[in-house]
Amino acid sequence: MKANVRQRVAAVLDAMRDLDLAELEIRIGSERVRLRRAGMASTQVPTGAPAAAAKPDEPPGHLVRAPLAGTFFATPKPGDPAFVQVGQQIREGDLVGLVEAMKVFNEVLSDVDGRVARILVRSGDGVAAGQPLLRVDAEDAVQGGYP
Repeated sequence: MKANVRQRVAAVLDAMRDLDLAELEIRIGSERVRLRRAGMASTQVPTGAPAAAAKPDEPPGHLVRAPLAGTFFATPKPGDPAFVQVGQQIREGDLVGLVEAMKVFNEVLSDVDGRVARILVRSGDGVAAGQPLLRVDAEDAVQGGYP
């Protein structure tokens, strides 16, 4: 049994190396496993970390961040409309994109109500864990529903 676990961990580490991932965290229910490759700097942003300050030429707003490293997709499949557009009103929990890692598509959900002020990455771009994907102006939130 131990050999089987070692083989599985080795396979995951090989996949991390192939994808150039420094760190991988897997959560199933309340269980959590975090793997880090030796000699690589982690790009992990702790949950609840404050958003980086806006650049002087950018409006203030909330940053929706990538939940893990991988490839960002703005549409469900090629040719489909994007999940969100600049100016669109979104609610906490709305699907705003996908991050594909190790052939698994992970949903990126908004963690705030507001209006999409800027989309910071393009569909197909590689993203790091914690990298800002969208800037949302939470002050423009419509009370009681969508406009």
